[in-house]
Parts: sequence; structure tokens; C-alpha cells
Amino acid sequence: MKEIEKRKMPKAYAVLWAAITAAYTVWMTFFMRDIVLNRYETEAERTVDGYLYPDITGMMGRHWLYPIWVIVSAITLLLFIVYISRILYAEKPGKFAKWFCLIGAVVGCIYVVIYGFLDAPNKQGEIAEFSDKLKYITASMIGLMWPWLFRLWGVLAAATVFSNTMYCYRRYDYNSRLGVILGSIGSAAIYLTINCPSLGDDDKDFSIPRCTVHWAGALIFAAFCAAPLIIFLFSKGRKEKGRFLGAFIVFVALLAVMAVLLVTVGKSAIIENIPMVAAYVLLISLNFTDFYIDKAEKSKT
Repeated sequence: MKEIEKRKMPKAYAVLWAAITAAYTVWMTFFMRDIVLNRYETEAERTVDGYLYPDITGMMGRHWLYPIWVIVSAITLLLFIVYISRILYAEKPGKFAKWFCLIGAVVGCIYVVIYGFLDAPNKQGEIAEFSDKLKYITASMIGLMWPWLFRLWGVLAAATVFSNTMYCYRRYDYNSRLGVILGSIGSAAIYLTINCPSLGDDDKDFSIPRCTVHWAGALIFAAFCAAPLIIFLFSKGRKEKGRFLGAFIVFVALLAVMAVLLVTVGKSAIIENIPMVAAYVLLISLNFTDFYIDKAEKSKT
């Protein structure tokens, strides 16, 4: 708790995010540019499961968009330093931080839910029915038809979950270096996924580096962004029991249910939304209600 008491962000966090941003910029500039701009030019390369996508990357014929995207996405990565310094290590988070996090959580939750129902083709090359979306139409497969909305999905989810987690830590005078680091790595990992399109059933060869990066980014994002919340709830639940312990059990149970659904039903954007919506609801209740605050402590917050 010493770092919180001093209200001074350790330089290591800024160095971590500066290194992540630098590595990302190099990767996008020297390794991904040709893949994004030239890999999907022909109809054969844009035909997935029998469906011809008009523009998998969202940049066909508009290559000038690529450097703009690299710059903008790098800036959004650097903003995570601000989330840590101005929220977690703020002397007292002001109204701007509160409304920024609240609006971000609400908008993020609504967006990821709506995104999961966007049109996408099924295995027969036709627009998927609801049953198809429930079984196997993933967020990344939807991204083949809506590439810029997919990028926004990743950027928005990472920023809103992370900033609200920092607000939660600050509100309850809690800190975990492990939680902050894992949340940082998880948030950065989704940038790998949104820049490496998944090609559905045509893309299950994990010997292909792009495919491996896509799936690794998605799995790290899911696990490492949930970890800071789990760490917080476990710590508070062990000490204070009550509602924190109940929230810990329910949240972990929901993650377990999702894992079972992924194995039994299959992966889909709708199923993938279960832990994300649960995280948003949990963060909103922790950050913007007094449900978890004892009456004796309310005057201190």
C-alpha cells in the first residue's frame, strides 16, 4: 500500500508501456505493413469458407490509412500510462475521472454486446442466422466483414476495462503490482489480435505465425484482463468476506461456465461476451454504487 499512500506512480509502469508501444510500432511498421496492405488483395485470398469479403483489412485502395492507424493506435497505448497515473495514483480522482470511467464502462458494455450480433457469413457462405452466431461466429470472424468496428472493439474493450479496474483499485485504496502488470499486458495483447485477421475454418494452422499471434493475443487479453479483478476480489473477500467474497465466487463461476460453453457449444462472439459483460457489470457496481462499502466507510470515500 506504500505506493498508494505516496500517490506517486512508479516509473516502471511508464517504462513498461513505453516499451510496449515502441515494440508495437516497430512490429506494425516493419512486419505487418505488407501483410495488411498486400496479403488480401486477390479474391482468392479474401474468400473464406466460400464467402468473398469485399475488404478484410478495411484499407483496400486506401493504403494511406495504414500509417494513420499505426499512429492513432500507438497513442491509445500510451494513454494507459495516463490511466495508471491519473486514476490509480491520483490524490483523489475527480469528477472527470469518475465520469470518464462510468461512461466508458456503459458504452463499452453496450458496444461489445451489439458487436456480437453484427452480420457475418456462415460456413455455407450465407449471412449467419442467430443459431450460427451462438455456435461459432466469433468476434474476429465478424471483424472480417467489419474490420474497423473490430479494431474499435479491441481498443474500446481494453481501455474501458483497464481504466475502470484502476478506478476500482483507487476507490478501495487497493494496489497490486501484479494486477497492474497483468492488466497492462492483457490490454496490449488485444492489439495483436485486432491487427491479425482470423480466417475462420481456413485458418487453423498454428504453424502460421499470424494465426498464432491472433489466438495468443485473444487468450492473453481474456485471461490477463480478468486477473486484476480476480486478485482484488480474492484479497478483499479473504479479509472482509461478505459481498466481496460473494462477488469473487460468482465472477469465477461465470468464467468457468464460459470455459465449459466454449468446449461444449463452441466459441462465438455471444459466448465470448459473457465474461466481458460480467466484468463491466461488476466494475460498475464496484465503482459507482455503495453496494460493497460498509456504512462506517462511506464517509471516507
